[in-house]
Amino acid sequence: MNKILLISSGLEAIKDFVGRPPETLHMVFIPTAGNPDKDVWWIDKDRDVLTRMGFRYTELDLASTPTERLTESLNDVDLIYIAGGYTYYLLEQIRNTGFDTVLAKFMERGRLYVGASAGALIAGPDIEPCSSLDDPKYGPSLTSTKGIGLIDIVPMPHYDMSERSSAIEAIIAKYKDAYKVVPITDDEAIVSDGIDWHKVTSKRSKLEHAWFEKAH
Repeated sequence: MNKILLISSGLEAIKDFVGRPPETLHMVFIPTAGNPDKDVWWIDKDRDVLTRMGFRYTELDLASTPTERLTESLNDVDLIYIAGGYTYYLLEQIRNTGFDTVLAKFMERGRLYVGASAGALIAGPDIEPCSSLDDPKYGPSLTSTKGIGLIDIVPMPHYDMSERSSAIEAIIAKYKDAYKVVPITDDEAIVSDGIDWHKVTSKRSKLEHAWFEKAH
């Protein structure tokens, strides 16, 4: 059973991935990776698109939620969505709160994980390969760059962005003996059951393109 969906930007694949009407699922939406930025348009975009898709969700900011409440926050939850942003900051908050342990137990119950951009990167074995694209200074207390290990590849989002494509190719070459680095464009996603994985199409909708054009 596929239980992990890692996307770059487009959210189209989520409906097929969950396999049920969105309104029948309870999602927890984690916007934490955007905290270092004041203008989090991409997170606002995700909120808008997911709502229009029919998902009902509860927001959970790891940075402001007491550790003892995290497990309780996932009771009766079918699906976790971790939005993009600052990868090192996100991993730092996951480690500081013990959310990695909480998430592992959540996944053991057969629940679903969707990670976008930074939320996709932290699902792999290590975030070090993204250090040239995502400033490590945003995770100053991290003592390890190991990811949460839901999948054994390193997804590298936004491969089709002109300012990132050559950098990602350099990352693939640099880490080829250490990790399987898999680039994904903003219209692609990776689906996995935790062992095997494959790419799927996850195109950005007209609404998502409108958000992008407004932000730029």
